[in-house]
Amino acid sequence: MPNSNGASPASDSAGAPAEGRVRTFEALRDRNYRHFFGTLLANFTAVNMQIFVRGWIVYELTGSYESLGVMFLVNGLAGFALAPFAGVIADRVRQRKRLVIVCQYVAAAVAFGVASLIWMGQLRFEHLIAAAVVQGAARTIKMPSRQALTAEVVGMGRLMNAIALNTSAMNFARLVMPGIAGFMVAAFGGGDGEIGPAAYVYIAMAVLYFYAGVGLIFVHVPDREPGSSRRGTALSELIDGFRYVWTTSPMRMLAVVNFFMVFFGFTYVMLLPGFAKQVLDAGPAQLGLLTTVSGIGSLTGSLLVASMRSQRRGLLLLCSGLVLSVGLMGFAASTAIAVSFALIIVVGLGQAGRMSLSNVLMQAYVDDDYRGRVSSIYNLEMSLANAALYPIGRLADHPAVGPQLALGGAGALLGALSLGLLLFAHSYRRLD
Repeated sequence: MPNSNGASPASDSAGAPAEGRVRTFEALRDRNYRHFFGTLLANFTAVNMQIFVRGWIVYELTGSYESLGVMFLVNGLAGFALAPFAGVIADRVRQRKRLVIVCQYVAAAVAFGVASLIWMGQLRFEHLIAAAVVQGAARTIKMPSRQALTAEVVGMGRLMNAIALNTSAMNFARLVMPGIAGFMVAAFGGGDGEIGPAAYVYIAMAVLYFYAGVGLIFVHVPDREPGSSRRGTALSELIDGFRYVWTTSPMRMLAVVNFFMVFFGFTYVMLLPGFAKQVLDAGPAQLGLLTTVSGIGSLTGSLLVASMRSQRRGLLLLCSGLVLSVGLMGFAASTAIAVSFALIIVVGLGQAGRMSLSNVLMQAYVDDDYRGRVSSIYNLEMSLANAALYPIGRLADHPAVGPQLALGGAGALLGALSLGLLLFAHSYRRLD
């Protein structure tokens, strides 16, 4: 664990891989983690299908980048309201997995409800907003508990490997499912305002979310006693969590940098449905394939992180930010879909490195009594970044700016941030 100054990461070697052995899939040797990994894969599969199909439906219904920004805004506001207290709950409950199970069932019910509205021909943009609020709330509540579960399942010795494999599961789902979802929609005649085939995608999502809840029942995690930091009301514990992050040097550095990297790096996720249609003249099948191809880079990046030793991770995180910025600027400039396919692989590679390494560093340096609350503060930052993306949607709609300049500008700012930290933030570079 970090000392009182937060100077060093946890050093518990329990479960650490033997020297000379292939490290990439080390955590999967643990049967309990394999069950946990299966639930994550099901959840990430549903999430990546949702990212594709919801953005596609919104742009088909409205033809507006601003509407895509509104979706991210309401998701962000739901997370902003709930994320801090989700961490307090995660640090208080004896069994975090039960909270995650309930949230998975809520997500399944919402997905089935959207599918029903599509089948009845009643779906409107307002329904998608309401669904985004409920699912955003469920995701926000479960994320600190699910992130903290990883350390409980595998121990600190295998934590970096397990987190990178968790990211690999997400990126494998990104590699496979958006393309399948896009081809499903296209095969049944979706496009040009016809959204009916999207109902099949939402039904598949409902099944996957439900399985992700049921599968957690078989993951064995002992009851835990709330930590020594539990001293008073939920509000006092929340304030204590923020104080801990701000007064612990590595936590403070990681939190500040993470916010800006998420904000600049996630711009393309919001703009992609409209960008593909307007700039690349791509239909739903090609949009799904673009998202799938980005998963090639993401999966490669997360597997590379899984194979790494716990050294110079701060430096590698900043290099990942540079790779992501170069990919974003190139993708924004391209109007040829073949070139865009190649560039979005670079985007995926940088994004995977950024996500895996920032999560690993946070989990490695945090004191266990604060693990849930610190995870929730990171999720709060993601919610704030998502909400802050709304003005970029407005810029992409503005005739003087457009989607290419909006996306390229975000990439350039991310590059400037990463390069500046590489040159001047010596303490950040030295984080292991």
